Amino acid sequence: MTANGNIRTLIEAAALEDADCEVWTAHRETEEAVCRLGVVERRSDVDSGTTAVTVWQDGAEGYAVRAMADSGDPALVATALAVGRALPERVPAPPAPEPAPVRSARSTSRPVLDDKTLEVVRRLSEGHPGLEIELRVRAERTTIGLHRAGGAPRGYDTGLFQLQARVTATAGGVGFVSHQLYGDCAAELLDRVASTDLPEVCDLAATLTGAPAAELDHDDVLVTGRVMVKLLSLVVPAFQLDTVVEGRSPLDGLIGRQVCAAGVDLIDDPGAKDNPLAAPWDDEGTPTRTTELVRDGMLCGFLGHRRSARLAGGEHHATGSGWRGAAGEMPRVQPSHLSLRPGPALGPGPLPGRRLLQVVQANGAHTSNGITGDFAIGANAILEYPDGTRRNAGNITLAGNVFDLLRRLEGHDGVVRTARSHTSFVASPGVWARGLTVGR
Repeated sequence: MTANGNIRTLIEAAALEDADCEVWTAHRETEEAVCRLGVVERRSDVDSGTTAVTVWQDGAEGYAVRAMADSGDPALVATALAVGRALPERVPAPPAPEPAPVRSARSTSRPVLDDKTLEVVRRLSEGHPGLEIELRVRAERTTIGLHRAGGAPRGYDTGLFQLQARVTATAGGVGFVSHQLYGDCAAELLDRVASTDLPEVCDLAATLTGAPAAELDHDDVLVTGRVMVKLLSLVVPAFQLDTVVEGRSPLDGLIGRQVCAAGVDLIDDPGAKDNPLAAPWDDEGTPTRTTELVRDGMLCGFLGHRRSARLAGGEHHATGSGWRGAAGEMPRVQPSHLSLRPGPALGPGPLPGRRLLQVVQANGAHTSNGITGDFAIGANAILEYPDGTRRNAGNITLAGNVFDLLRRLEGHDGVVRTARSHTSFVASPGVWARGLTVGR
């Protein structure tokens, strides 16, 4: 039976039980390879898929998920109905989504990890004496479909090329740096790696091999983008309506009040040019849109999906932020492409003649709290002096509070880095801030 035939089978099975039905499908092709020291150590390709069914019957909402693309097994509907009857919450069926394009209007590249691309990656990993380069690359091609009883089927495609560089320098000591890049065009991303990112990472790893400076003498602290995206990711739930509804967001009730330094914007933009997983609607069918969470330091709103918006009530609305997990779990609130954007009100850097402590890599969270924003992380850092000389600062501990950091931003370096969690991306430049505690 065809994919559409299987989906019709599920919708018809629900109709026989007088239930409304929605079927979400994902088909993903993933190619991966690992190259180290000029050798292709591993190469694989995997096809995977998910079928998720949501049903509404007599005021109950139930769901079921199967790790198979376009499954037509009526048992999925039976399971979803049983789940709905077991849950105490009464949930009205949402209205059918408005007609939408079958495919996203945005032109999407469908990257492949062919022999030509892999050869480029292999050459980039060759390294030099005292330098070991490992490159892990992944090409993902995903097709998403959404089918609702009584409505026209909808779908869109995404393409993602991801590269992770692990560079180890061993000249005199050991310096290790991990670096990740994302895009929807393999050729463009690899050109950037060869011309800019990989030389920069290799130079940084070499600096970290030096003996640590005896003293951490510095005037300013730069939390580079690689570290800032991890700290920002820690407090993303505070900007989500589900966290507000559960009473766990410290930002609840602060709309219209200052939560970041003046000149700072925090924006979720699913259609951003840097978002390789751009989507016309979320996994519930709600159209995606740009959402300003913070504008000029003032809190504007929260991200929400159907359930959280309904429970929050008032002026809160779904923002197209309901996304399923890697296994097709029920949608939960997540950003799509969340970026911290410092404006002209913030200076571009520290004053001339200042000694700079650059926190270049976070090695793990020791005591981090996503509700309060308190954190203490192990990190690597370098000291940069006014004459351009750089020295290894060694392993340090960086501690503070992310919300305080956002309120105390004084400048940024303009070098944006990005972190990924399944379908979500968080981007930020490196920032200068007061109130951070640094120690050995």
